[in-house]
Amino acid sequence: VERLGDGDAAVRAAAVTALRELADVLPGDLAEPLRAHAGSPDAGVRALVVELLRVIGAGREADFVPALTDPDDAVRVAAVRGLVRLGAGAALAAARTDPSREVRVQLARGLGSLASPEHASVLLDLAGDADPLVRAAALTAAAAIGCPAPLAAAAGQALRDPAWQVREGAAVALGGADESVAVGHLLAAVADPNLDVRRAVVRSLSTWADRADVAAALRAAADQDPDADVRAYARRALAARDF
Repeated sequence: VERLGDGDAAVRAAAVTALRELADVLPGDLAEPLRAHAGSPDAGVRALVVELLRVIGAGREADFVPALTDPDDAVRVAAVRGLVRLGAGAALAAARTDPSREVRVQLARGLGSLASPEHASVLLDLAGDADPLVRAAALTAAAAIGCPAPLAAAAGQALRDPAWQVREGAAVALGGADESVAVGHLLAAVADPNLDVRRAVVRSLSTWADRADVAAALRAAADQDPDADVRAYARRALAARDF
């Protein structure tokens, strides 16, 4: 940790690499020595400090919130992960407009892991992001919070998105939505040209396999879909229904 402040960049980089390798076995009493390097001019050191404070369980909002405005993307990604560990949803919301796609994707995934409906508005914003990978991550995360009505509507529209990743995320999202909204959209997407989307559609439809229209769509997928995984998921859903 002392070598994180070395005057030679190669030494600092070696210290960063070594500490990252040891991250899972580092003791909590390293928190204060790590914080001493939080303002390092070396972005790699700053990112490591934020990362390790999260990993050793010693990080506080006061460590992570300032890092959300760091000029380096990797530091901001580490800050988002740290705030997710703390469950600090209110602080995380500020990252929704971060200029880095990686930060916004990490934010969406983190909010999904927190699985709290109070984050629905942030996920809705991210579901309308200009970047398709951010939209996909936000929609996928929506399933974990029950995909409330505004997000379900966005997911229904996203099933027509030109990016297959977004359509896949939309199909996952609708698996957590209300039946009255989800089933119609999913049935319309069961023949999507992308196999990953069809897999997600079939898996989401399995929730309602006892419905006649859903069972019919699953039987068609089980018999006719060109992808073996889609057929397998459909057969599994039908078998669970019959059992």
